[in-house]
Amino acid sequence: MDETARGFLAQAIRDAFTSSGIDHNEEYIDCLISKVDNDVLQAHLASQDGNTEESPLRTTGLALQTPPASPHRERGSYRILNAPKRNYGNLAGAEPRKRRKRPISKLAENLGDKFPDRIADEPIEVGCKNISQQPDYDHVKGTHHLDIPVDSSLSYQADSAYTVKAMSSILFECARVNFAIALYGHRTSGAPTTTKPDKIRKYVDEISEYDYEKAIDVIRRDNALATGKGLQNRYNETIFWKIILKVAALIDHTKLPSAKGPADGFTMAEKAATKKFMEDAGYGLGAENQRQCRIFWKNLFQMREAGIDKVLYYRTKEFDSYCKGYPKTSEISLVDEIMKWETQHRPHIEQLETRALRLAKGDLMRLSDLENPQVEERLKVHESSWNNAKNEWAFASEEESFRKKGLQTFSPEVLCAPSNCQLVSESEGDKSTFTFLLPKDGSSLFACSIVPVREGDFLGIFAGKIRFSENWSTTHGIRGPIDNLWLDYSQVTGMLNQMRVSEPGGRSNVRLQWEVAHDDIGTDSCTSWRVSVKATKPIMPFEPLIRVAAQQEQFVLHSSSENAKRGFLELCEAD
Repeated sequence: MDETARGFLAQAIRDAFTSSGIDHNEEYIDCLISKVDNDVLQAHLASQDGNTEESPLRTTGLALQTPPASPHRERGSYRILNAPKRNYGNLAGAEPRKRRKRPISKLAENLGDKFPDRIADEPIEVGCKNISQQPDYDHVKGTHHLDIPVDSSLSYQADSAYTVKAMSSILFECARVNFAIALYGHRTSGAPTTTKPDKIRKYVDEISEYDYEKAIDVIRRDNALATGKGLQNRYNETIFWKIILKVAALIDHTKLPSAKGPADGFTMAEKAATKKFMEDAGYGLGAENQRQCRIFWKNLFQMREAGIDKVLYYRTKEFDSYCKGYPKTSEISLVDEIMKWETQHRPHIEQLETRALRLAKGDLMRLSDLENPQVEERLKVHESSWNNAKNEWAFASEEESFRKKGLQTFSPEVLCAPSNCQLVSESEGDKSTFTFLLPKDGSSLFACSIVPVREGDFLGIFAGKIRFSENWSTTHGIRGPIDNLWLDYSQVTGMLNQMRVSEPGGRSNVRLQWEVAHDDIGTDSCTSWRVSVKATKPIMPFEPLIRVAAQQEQFVLHSSSENAKRGFLELCEAD
């Protein structure tokens, strides 16, 4: 297994342990990977010998064991003294076999437990375990680190999957939090807060007696306050190290034992202060948990002091996992790397905060996007011509004609449920909340998503008005699934109308899909169409969205920078 594959597998194991709440350390992860590597090698050797039944990959219930000791120099190995040597020449491209490190003796293990400060510092695990939330499990015993070099920095390049996952989780959290808070608003409330069971039950009984409007208001308030409290608790961790330093300054250094082992970046006073803080605050006092919390809280405090704010405010477990695995040998420090995130994403986070608050208040047209200074100076469109909410009929007479045709039965392919942009997560198919207009140069814009997009994800509405007529526009027309049904975007535009357009038959990563809102099915007025923009392939953050032009005339229209400035509208005066 090459170093790149080992790096990706190591991070995947970290993420799996983190999401499952399993305590772990790097030695255990390396041992797991080495076991897999050895099984793959043995399976390959078995297949070469024609003995696939003995392949370790076909054996169930294998336990992870400590590698056996190396053979004695004079006596040789007890395992395969009489076995013929295998020929590895047929393993083209395989790495040379690596010697296994002699297992650590029990005495060495006991010394390590007795003097935990001898353990070399590693990046912090996902958060620090509070004893009130989760017991402080000891790390797995009986496993030993196999000394196989792994360049973990390969997994942490600027645009690696781990960077994208960690930063995207922060953007999802930002949207989720602000949608929850927007239902009640940014307020400081005197709502009762208690830990007494009797008062909690009494409070719930009181809510049950309210009328509907008052009960809903209280529930929204409590949900918003609970969300804010969660933010507060996580953000508090950014100043823990500052408090610990105050305790360390009061400790008499002469009464502390001398430091043992290599320098780890912490004084004995700081270690003693950390232990006292964790004990008083209710955190587990295991040696490994103390070591990890020291590193983690110090990193968070240094980030805060460096001016990192938004990233820390919406911190997630994926972000913590990224920090945990960040290589200490990297040329860029962890603080500098996160500062790059803050600089690049702070404007998007602020715009996302505004968008969530405005959407919750009914700004379905997303007029707030036109207020963005970078958009305002590059796009001259009046608010009345901006609609990202729905596709309305251009003329009531055409809608009536369509209804009289009796075209009320639709195939399942064109049916859709109303979009709910407040359901924000990586697994949700609605990514419209994260579709943005960003400056491409000094005079133009491009549409993109700021989070990863999967094939089939909904990115938003393609603005325009529904028409049902034989006359249609070759420049501003998008044909529908029924004859004479088409979309006209000559008078109305929106965010996704500004996306890049390729020639007919050219490359693209999105498609326009005609759909009927599910709420209208079975009614007499089943004429509510929606022209959705769907991803046709996975799309990375900030990758321009591209659709194929319906015809050559449309491609020519979108090739003009002057047309782009007015949102590709027809007969629309610039502001």
